[in-house]
Amino acid sequence: MKIINLDLDDEFINRLFALTSSSVPEVITLVELKEQIINIKETMHKLKKAVDYGPDRKDMPQEPVELGGTDQVLVVDNLGVITYQVQKILSKLGFAITTAKDVYTALSHIDDKEFDFIIMDLFIPTEREGFILLNEVQKNLKRKSLKTIVGLMSVAGKKEYKSRALEEGADFYLEKSYNWQKQLHDIVSDYMGNKG
Repeated sequence: MKIINLDLDDEFINRLFALTSSSVPEVITLVELKEQIINIKETMHKLKKAVDYGPDRKDMPQEPVELGGTDQVLVVDNLGVITYQVQKILSKLGFAITTAKDVYTALSHIDDKEFDFIIMDLFIPTEREGFILLNEVQKNLKRKSLKTIVGLMSVAGKKEYKSRALEEGADFYLEKSYNWQKQLHDIVSDYMGNKG
């Protein structure tokens, strides 16, 4: 058997397998990597179908909801597939979506625009950057006297992440586990009702 060293770091492997809620095997072969990529493609296909709500879905609003604010959402995530899903969910609620893949782009957008919601991944690419961004967002909102709703999302289910995020000013923390798309829709819908 030929051995190939791909030199993949633990964080990358953990996130790759977390996308399908799979546990990371002790030894990873190329065959297992290929199978995981196929699983991710299948999962993303199912998720795409789940967020492309049709007119027969009774649990989703069919018309955009009017807000008293800017109707703008900033989505910060370095994974395009997550950004795409969040975009699909929130655009169905009538929002214009701005996206960013890193802290600097996100801060640039926040300086330029006002948002009703900022929804960001904690790991961009590590939790250190996520908490730095959260702190900068809070300073910016305080300076401008804005009441933007800030939500953090993460595949990490650690209670300390959630506690710290809420202590440092996040309005909600959503674990990207089963059915997180529906949970996000419901959370945003609740805030929209509160804003009315």
